[in-house]
Amino acid sequence: MLKTIKLSCLASLFFAGGLATQLHAQTVNDSIEAAATGDKKEAKAQVHKLKGILVQGIVKDAKTNEGISGINVSVKGYSAAITEDNGTFKIEVPNLEAVLTISGLEYQTKVFALRNRNSGLQIYMNEAYYSTNYLMADMPAGEQMQYENSKAASIVNFKKDQWSNPINESVGGFLQGKATGLTSIRNSGTPGAGAYLTIRGFNSLYATNKPLIVVDGMIYEDDEYGSGIVQNNLTSPLANLDVKDIEDVTIIKDGSSLYGTKGANGVINITTTRATELTTKIDFTMYGAYNQEPTQLPVMGASAFRTYVSQLEASKGLSPTQIAALPYMNDDTAYPDYYKYHNNTNWQDQVFKPSASQNYFLKVRGGDDIAKFGLSVGYVDSKGIIEKSESKRYSTRLNAALKLTEKLSMDANLSFVNNLQQTWDQGLAYKTAPMYLALVKSPFLNSNDVNELGEVSPNLADVDNFGISNPRAILDNGFGTNNNYRFFGNLKFNYEINKNWDISTILGLTFNKERESFFIPDLGVADIDLPTTIGKNRSGSEVQNYNNLYTDTYASWVKNSSEDHHFNVRFGLRTQNNKSESDLGLGYNSSTDDFTSVGAGSNLLRYVGGNLGKWNWLNVYANGEYNWRNKYFLSASYAVDGSSRYGDDADTGKDQYALMSAISGAWLISSEDFMKNANDIDYLKLRVSFGQSGNDDIGNYTAQKYYVSQNLLGMQGLVRGNIGNPDLKWETVSKNNIGLDAGLFREKVNISFDLFSNKTKNMIVYETVDGATGFDYVVNNSGAMRTRGFDLGFNSRIFNTPDVTFDFGFNISRYKNKVEDLPNGDILTNFSGATYITSEGRDANLFYGLKADGVYSTTADASAEGLSRRLTNGDLIPFTGGDMRYKDMNGDKVIDNNDRVVIGNPNPGVHGSVTTNVTYKRFSLKGLFTYSIGNDIYNALRYHMESMSGYENQSVAVENRWRAEGQQTDIPKAVWGDPMGNSEFSSRWIEDGSYLRLKTLVLGYDFAVESKYVKYIQLYATANNLVTFTKYLGYDPEFSATSSVFGQGTDIGLAPQFTSYQLGLRLGL
Repeated sequence: MLKTIKLSCLASLFFAGGLATQLHAQTVNDSIEAAATGDKKEAKAQVHKLKGILVQGIVKDAKTNEGISGINVSVKGYSAAITEDNGTFKIEVPNLEAVLTISGLEYQTKVFALRNRNSGLQIYMNEAYYSTNYLMADMPAGEQMQYENSKAASIVNFKKDQWSNPINESVGGFLQGKATGLTSIRNSGTPGAGAYLTIRGFNSLYATNKPLIVVDGMIYEDDEYGSGIVQNNLTSPLANLDVKDIEDVTIIKDGSSLYGTKGANGVINITTTRATELTTKIDFTMYGAYNQEPTQLPVMGASAFRTYVSQLEASKGLSPTQIAALPYMNDDTAYPDYYKYHNNTNWQDQVFKPSASQNYFLKVRGGDDIAKFGLSVGYVDSKGIIEKSESKRYSTRLNAALKLTEKLSMDANLSFVNNLQQTWDQGLAYKTAPMYLALVKSPFLNSNDVNELGEVSPNLADVDNFGISNPRAILDNGFGTNNNYRFFGNLKFNYEINKNWDISTILGLTFNKERESFFIPDLGVADIDLPTTIGKNRSGSEVQNYNNLYTDTYASWVKNSSEDHHFNVRFGLRTQNNKSESDLGLGYNSSTDDFTSVGAGSNLLRYVGGNLGKWNWLNVYANGEYNWRNKYFLSASYAVDGSSRYGDDADTGKDQYALMSAISGAWLISSEDFMKNANDIDYLKLRVSFGQSGNDDIGNYTAQKYYVSQNLLGMQGLVRGNIGNPDLKWETVSKNNIGLDAGLFREKVNISFDLFSNKTKNMIVYETVDGATGFDYVVNNSGAMRTRGFDLGFNSRIFNTPDVTFDFGFNISRYKNKVEDLPNGDILTNFSGATYITSEGRDANLFYGLKADGVYSTTADASAEGLSRRLTNGDLIPFTGGDMRYKDMNGDKVIDNNDRVVIGNPNPGVHGSVTTNVTYKRFSLKGLFTYSIGNDIYNALRYHMESMSGYENQSVAVENRWRAEGQQTDIPKAVWGDPMGNSEFSSRWIEDGSYLRLKTLVLGYDFAVESKYVKYIQLYATANNLVTFTKYLGYDPEFSATSSVFGQGTDIGLAPQFTSYQLGLRLGL
């Protein structure tokens, strides 16, 4: 009841403020309408009817410095005028603190503050989409032009000219470099892989750190709701959204409470195709691309590998005679298998192949006074650089706006996408990932059988003596597919009660079905161990369904009381009902590799399983905005959240609702009278915000006790699945932000700077419990964490002439994380051989291992230090020459886990982008550089290629391994099984992950068009991932192997991003 009273009081505050102000002056619609239609005489006549203050000035082109005719100049809701042939204008305004809105074809609409000036005004106009200082804001009363971020929060908005950059196939790629504080890291180079998105670092250890995605007013679920069966194949539902459908993007970085417990990590609000004009427009774009295979990692050739194997065998105790007698070491040409083991195969050539991609997109927009529409269809065939990997996407979208009656309107936003992905196991899938096998497969073997005469058979070779699979066998006889269907759409109804009030409702539906299948053949692939037998070939199929019913009903009130006070209030109710289902089947040992379905496997070995998910969300919200004379802005929001995920006793008693609030304010300093002579300052704005939001990603049933089925000795039964926690609730994130925006020198220089601090309370942690319970942990809200940092954005126009323009910009972001409360002490997490530590008072997810300090040159050096290695059985073995030297951190003369320390931080010191744009007449050249500085990477792939403990081929670096007493090297000796832990997780494997990458370079040419049917023609050429400057030794320093915090910075060998060259055409009719 108390929370309901709070909500009611807040709403009453906004209404009372509106009613307390004086009545709004009579709007002079006739003059504005006359200006909008270009009737200069009528506009002038209407202006002279007003009893205001006369203002005079001139509107000029920023490039030519000449006056522009036919430009609309208006004071919203009061008066309007049109510039003369020489660019001059006269307009009456209610006061000299009013704001002019200036707009015209081919120019970016501008907002201009009078600052107590009434004559001699000079207003410079730039081309459309020049900057994001001004925007069309979706306010409760409809769209209106205003200063960027009039809501006073930390918001970045960029309106995308949908044909200005058609090169990106994914939303993640499109967002790279667009906004300070936004991190977009492509998961891998696999087509359709998606990207890992975060805003200002992370706020949680175990809950999601992804920002909330809202598309056309409806939440777009971007979570992976099931587990894929093709290993390390990362997909993202956001990859189903075609970039060329996007009209504009708004990124909310600070504490917006409107989305309650879904807005903790910021919000990315995307608006898709809109039809705003009555004339029919047709836009078509296409391109073809050549994808270049990546630079290969240097691995040993046949001769070097044979030498390495002989030393490995010697370390097992074999004599030179015994080694020479091994089949793969026999150099006698008369030996029947001589030619089988005397090849020099480049396995990377067998797996990596150049490829070609293509993309076609058609959009039609038009309508009349009653109905407007936007229809698009797209086809993308994106191929990868691993043979046969590709993603084919078929998309269609229909957005329509219908005026049903004078007061009732309806918007429809409907899309359907089919995405078919062909892929393979990736990363450290030791027996089945073609890319990994291409690195570790013996080079003296052939992909096909070779007879005693040296003739190569068309038959593929089977598994080798070392138990390593043949990657060609997987590529030729196996498969991995992911077939995804997604419908995402909503209907929005709006009823205008009167000029101040309207009511809207959104009804939305998401339907997603995904079928993933794979087959691994018997021939050429290493066997796996099953509980009762050996697994030969294997197959799998998983079907995942997700359904989401979304509603958002709200009322909006707008009130402009006189020319000074402007109120906007919105309050409403959102609901979301979610269901998911996953059904899995695995089959083993079909009678032949020709039978690839799950049903063809042995009945006794078949496995079936799956899971069901269901969760609901309720959000009651209110938002109020006020500005005075467009100089002082205040915004407040409040939300009450309920979720089926919360525990029965969450918060207080039986109250399962989260309360979130936020307030922000801004001062447009440049509109003050004392700034009227500051001609070089176009705008200057100070922003402050404080807010709370939450994170409800705590698991659908974690708070409840539940049971799972289990098979024991052929008997099926139910056992407890967890320890429920009825007190479990959402994580609460408090965000504070202060920012400054400035536009200088006729907006040739634009700067934005923010300082932020985020505090997470009630953070989810896994607390250990007594083993007698049968469980390892219980989930609790007992953690706390803080993230601080800054964002800086800079954009400038260095040259601005009719023939030549040169724009330069950059953004830089930094976040620093600190864990403040962990009641159970340090958290150690393992991922692909790496150990992460999270402890109070330090950054989260730091690399934790031994500190390497070179290699013992001699046994005498090792003996002098007197250090020993503790083996897994507890025995102590002294180090000798050729072993790794580790720091004895605790001084007990024993190297073991007690000597582990922090050895790296996967989080960057700073990250961001650099942009350039040069135009010369009809030519344009655009460049985007992305960078990351100060982040560490655990090179797990190099660990497997330099550990020298088995028969896997190694990097050429191991040719410098220790081989004799006194040798100076940083590579230890090769020993079978690595008993001394020379390849232990240590600083030896941590590398500097800093990089600077030329992400895109686009050269375009706009043809002169004089046809009444053709609006524009542009030809362009693009290079993606053209060059990367880095010290990192792996394929690619930019990757994300998991969406979890624990796992960032670990390179498990996913397909790298590759260089591609595109040639495209854009056509407008």
